[in-house]
Amino acid sequence: MGLRRRVAYALLAVYKHGPSQVFQLFGARCQHSPTCSEYGAECVARHGWWPGGWMALARFIRCRPGGSHGYDPAPDTKPAVPFWQPWRYGDWKSGPRGLVETRPEA
Repeated sequence: MGLRRRVAYALLAVYKHGPSQVFQLFGARCQHSPTCSEYGAECVARHGWWPGGWMALARFIRCRPGGSHGYDPAPDTKPAVPFWQPWRYGDWKSGPRGLVETRPEA
């Protein structure tokens, strides 16, 4: 495992055992399954620290009152985006996701 990936895992662990616990004391909990820190760790493991970090940041921002919630697993494939547009790795759309599956249009 590379140094960057280890640093990303360390930052996720710090978040999971630090700020995340403080948020829970005030009643703010992750609204997704898997949790945001688990999602971030899985994105980094599957896609590397750069795309995985952007995916995790987008998910963390979506996890708020009025944002998305429900089952939202880490993507299996990485979007093909230019290196200079890293924000396009993340799914930034708000709104409930729940357990609804969408089918591609024919």
